[in-house]
Amino acid sequence: MRVLGRVLGVVLGMGALAGMIWLARYAPWVEQTEHHLPLGAHQNMAPAPPPPLLPAEQKESKKRPALATKEPFPKAVTGPRVYEFGTMALNEEKKHTFTISNQGKGPLDLEVGPSSCKCTVGNLSKKRVMPGESVEVELSWKAKELANNFAQNATIWTSDPDAPDIQFKVYGKVAEKYTVIPEKAWHAGHVTDVQEGMTTGQIVSTIERFKINSVESTNPHVKVTYNPLEGFALLGLKGKAGYEFTVKVDRDMAMGPFRVPIRIHTTLEGGKTIEIDVTGTRSGPMLFLPPIGHALWQVEKSRLNLGRIRHDEGTKVKLPAIIFGTKDKFQVLKTSSDADFLKVSVEPNPEIAEGEQQGVMFVFEVPRGSPSVTRVNPNSVHVSLLTNHPKLKEISFEVEFICQ
Repeated sequence: MRVLGRVLGVVLGMGALAGMIWLARYAPWVEQTEHHLPLGAHQNMAPAPPPPLLPAEQKESKKRPALATKEPFPKAVTGPRVYEFGTMALNEEKKHTFTISNQGKGPLDLEVGPSSCKCTVGNLSKKRVMPGESVEVELSWKAKELANNFAQNATIWTSDPDAPDIQFKVYGKVAEKYTVIPEKAWHAGHVTDVQEGMTTGQIVSTIERFKINSVESTNPHVKVTYNPLEGFALLGLKGKAGYEFTVKVDRDMAMGPFRVPIRIHTTLEGGKTIEIDVTGTRSGPMLFLPPIGHALWQVEKSRLNLGRIRHDEGTKVKLPAIIFGTKDKFQVLKTSSDADFLKVSVEPNPEIAEGEQQGVMFVFEVPRGSPSVTRVNPNSVHVSLLTNHPKLKEISFEVEFICQ
């Protein structure tokens, strides 16, 4: 029994010693950092740096004026803090001046705070405003991209504990200085021996009340007149000023496709000249009418699109036309095509016109059993017709289709 008691005493004593060591090393109230490091490691470690400041915190730590904590206190008072620039032109810069006055009894300290990325404070004439004095704050913004609506802001920090942050805002929209309608070109259509070409276009500004100084055509057969847009016509385009132009191309225009620049001299931007192309086709003594059948006719390119065709069915399309300028009966003397199976013929059509204005029907046929081929631009079928017309010796067509 004595031996057993001694053994139990030794075990209990060792347990107590282990508990004391654990409490000394791992108890929550004990500093633990150095107990996990190798000997001497702590001597080479620098203290951990403080966490980096965010950009706004850096600005505030450097620039924000200290708030007044005792009398006499300043009192920052402003007028309206929001201003509308209205409609601005692309790349135009506008400025507006706000005011801050000190109606308190102590000096008011100011500093430029953060602003939206596109708005800048261009002028803060002084940073300490004495009682009864005021300071101007100029906000400027340059419109670098189109926007239906924009809003920019800038903040001024103050030492007034009741108004430590004063935010000024500007807003509006950004639009092109002017708009040309249609934008790319003004198309005058198809000019023939009996039909002039004509089109209209507009130039509108939602920003500036401009005027037209003059219009210059680079071709004597293209003439331009213009009138100011007024009333509902201008209101519908949301413009401050605008003009409608009427372009006429006479029948003496040279045959073939044309592209004629016209130059419109305006008061926009101190004397802006706007150049616009007038396009169209002078086809000669022939006027084409819409095709009969499943097809699309592009008169400017003399291109007939027959669409998709079943090779076991084929298709036939008729293209009516009126021929002018000959007293003889219009005839096709020779037909050539780079697709032997495509048949092209001409037959009279007195229902359209007769006499000196002859009605004809150009017939294009892909017969049943034709090969399965794809003939689309730039691999369309080229058809050439030699005629007895004194001014229309040759007529060319481009024919497109997919035969399956």
